[in-house]
Amino acid sequence: MNILLWILQGLLATIFCFSGIMIIVQSREKLAPKMPFLNDYSPAMINLVALSHIAGALGLILPLALNIIPILTPIAACCLALVMLLAVNYNYGRRDIKSVAVDLVFCALFLVIAYFRF
Repeated sequence: MNILLWILQGLLATIFCFSGIMIIVQSREKLAPKMPFLNDYSPAMINLVALSHIAGALGLILPLALNIIPILTPIAACCLALVMLLAVNYNYGRRDIKSVAVDLVFCALFLVIAYFRF
């Protein structure tokens, strides 16, 4: 079970770290077709979302891997689950059911990590 959790944590951390970096590095115009929420929020809010993705991704891996305050790993998973619930709320308001389903899957995966790491 531990190996499965590490694989899941690594995959999710990679996905979220790259998405956060992509939001920060690339221009809003280039990303807007793939990420429609960029048109609805200020640049400061977009940077906050990107930084929360990166910080959460690092929090999924580093505390437990380095054995430095390992309780931060399930806390990071809970925080990322909260981010995904906020994304569900946003996408439901836009009637984007496909994105709602994807966000709920991510949320469930983060909650699985949090449950087994606590």
